[in-house]
This record gives sequence, structure tokens and C-alpha cells, in this order.
Amino acid sequence: MNLSLRDIEYFLAVVEHGNLDRAAAACGVSQPALSKSLQRLEADTGLGLLDRGGRGLRLTSAGLAFREHAQRLWAEYRDAVRNAMELRLGEAGLLRIGATGATVDSVVMPALRRLLPRRPALRVQLTQGQSDDLNEQVAGGKLDLAVTPIYADVPGTLNQEPIREDGLCVAASRKHPLAARRKLALRDLTGQRWILPMPGSVARHALEARYAEAGLAQPAAALEVQHFSGGALALLAASDLLALMPQSALGPDIAELPVALGRPLRRSMALVTRHGATWSPLMQEFRAAVLALGGSSGMRSRPGSARTGPG
Repeated sequence: MNLSLRDIEYFLAVVEHGNLDRAAAACGVSQPALSKSLQRLEADTGLGLLDRGGRGLRLTSAGLAFREHAQRLWAEYRDAVRNAMELRLGEAGLLRIGATGATVDSVVMPALRRLLPRRPALRVQLTQGQSDDLNEQVAGGKLDLAVTPIYADVPGTLNQEPIREDGLCVAASRKHPLAARRKLALRDLTGQRWILPMPGSVARHALEARYAEAGLAQPAAALEVQHFSGGALALLAASDLLALMPQSALGPDIAELPVALGRPLRRSMALVTRHGATWSPLMQEFRAAVLALGGSSGMRSRPGSARTGPG
């Protein structure tokens, strides 16, 4: 068997685009050349990788199994090329980081404030998205690492290193009448309107579970957000709304309300990397900058996750 990295690249492009024409355009080759590459790969592996019947292209069961190996091989090849370039250029290099709305301002940007002055030639590509999508890009080698909230176990191809625990709280403008109270129960919040995480999110589900346990009607959402942007925080500070939000996002105009919730609402944030990836000096320095922000003491890897950290 004599697999070609170029054939691997074209195969993964077809998987991503689901269409020969779009994949050929993305790779900068003709459609016939791409088709020949796929045929060559199937001949080399002795497997039927793609089902060409019906609409578009679909992976066969063998193709699904082969894709994971192909992604790993292609990612490791790109790691080797990028690391060699970084060694050749010294201080220069590219670092590809993924962040969610919940981690970009609280973790990633503060870490870059530490790292960028020490690496004047460093170029960072920052991708913002949802945790599942970022995990997939890390697994496929499109991102070097990502910082995401921990909501579920990640695939076995990834490492998930907990770096910070961030409590969730009920908050309101400091001008809100409830902000002057010393103690509140959930029933004291009846009739209030909220800024809430999106339906189905872990944080939203946890709050709704507390209301259900107390036998109360669910909180009424005036605004549902994926994360608390500067605009959402400004709206909260200038309104009579309540919010379920990270304690790390509290500002001078926003107060945490002393609501008795029973069990605390917490979430952890993690540094996600590909299992077996070669840790470049840039990746190691970014990790060190993240851990230097504090809040990582006492954190441990989730059960069942692969080993964490570089090396």
C-alpha cells in the first residue's frame, strides 16, 4: 500500500464538502483530477470509501472508519510542516486557537495579552464557534487548540484539560430593587423577566431544574443568548431584567443576587487539544499563559479523558 498525502487531502475535502465540484474548487484542481485521486485511494486501500449513488456523495461504513485515520494522518503531517517552519523562523509562527463566546474574553484574550508581547512575530488565527464544532476542528487538525466550557465528554481523539471553574449566578443591575436585599429565594423572583442561556444549554437546564424542584413556574425569558457579550451586559445594567450568567462576567454596574439555589451552579472550562499532537513551543507558551491566569489549582482531568497537557 502506497498512500499519497495528496490523495488523503482530496478525500478529506470531498468528505467536508460532500460534492466533487466544490471539493475540487477548494483544492484548486479539476473535477476529473479529483475523481482520479479518489479512485487511486480506493485502489490503494482496497476499500470502497464513498457511495456515489443518489444525491451527492456519502461515506460507506469503511469510509467512516477510514476518515478518522485519514484526519489523524493529515493533521500530523501539517503539525510536522508547521513545527519545522517555526523552528526555521525562530520567533515567528502561526497559532490557531478556537474559543467560544464564553471563553474568548474571559480566557483567550487575557492569555494573548501575556503572550503577544513576548512573541512579536507571532500570528494568531482566532476562530469563534460552538464547542462541538471547535472540538471537531481540533480533531481534524484545523485548530491547534481550543478553550471551551466542559459540557460533555469529548471524543477519544481529544484531550480535555480543565483550567478554570466559573460559577454561575443570578445577577441584576445594581439599581434593581432586588439588589438591596440580603437574602432571596426563588419564589421572590416570580414575575421577573430574564436574560437566559439558549434553550437546551446545560446552564439553562440547571436553572430550570431548580425551579422544577421548588414547584415554581419556569423563569420567563425576555432575551436568550449564547454568551454574555458587552452589549448584553450593558442591557442588563440599564434594565430591570435578571440574568443567569458567569460570575467572571460580573462588572461594576451588575450585582450578584443572594439567591438560595441549593446546589451551586458551576461549570468548568477546558483547554482542548488533539491526542498525540506535537506540542509546538507556541502551544506550550499559550497553555502556560492560560494557566497563569489563575483558577486552575485543584482541577483534574475528567474521568475517561486522554492524558492532558504537552509532552
